[in-house]
Amino acid sequence: MNTFLHFIIRSVLAVSIGMTSFVVYLLSFDIGFPYTLLAGTVTGLLSFLMVKGIQRSWWLNKKGISKKDYRYISKNLKEAKEKINRLQKQQLKVRSLGAFKQILEINRLSRRIFQLVNKEPKRYYSAESFFYYHLDSVVELTEKYTFLAAQPGKNQETFLSLQQTRTTLDELIASLEEDLQMVLAEDMDHLKIELNFANKHLSHKKDLK
Repeated sequence: MNTFLHFIIRSVLAVSIGMTSFVVYLLSFDIGFPYTLLAGTVTGLLSFLMVKGIQRSWWLNKKGISKKDYRYISKNLKEAKEKINRLQKQQLKVRSLGAFKQILEINRLSRRIFQLVNKEPKRYYSAESFFYYHLDSVVELTEKYTFLAAQPGKNQETFLSLQQTRTTLDELIASLEEDLQMVLAEDMDHLKIELNFANKHLSHKKDLK
């Protein structure tokens, strides 16, 4: 939802309604200027809240989700954003070029999935494995990896653990790629339908020539 644009619209409407109400109250009721100003202000604030509710309902209907679902998805998106911020902080802590590239790819995939779901909340249900499992795993493993990799005097066991972690992160990257494909699956289906329609149309035109 374009929050800023909607905020501007409801603010303009609320100010207009509040000022109009103030004038009407001033001319219609003899309650004194302070109370008239208060009544106009309250009317404007109530108008602001009502328009906000209407905007939210319209947006949810357009996206095809209920208020209950949106609250649930918003909660999970907020938690996911915090985890992605933790991931981004690890990017500057690694010294190995290979690990840097791994974490960079993890960040790229995680941010892309988050952005798609944030823009279209209905996509959340296609990415539940990302929000419930994969994101938690990559955050925990990445933080542990960067912590251990930064320690001096590493022994053979530590090196082995770091290598195993890198291997697991590669597997998780593959899982994140699958999550992204799941989120985009409906778009791919629509594209295939459009391509089939376009090809049939082109074939029909060729047949007429």
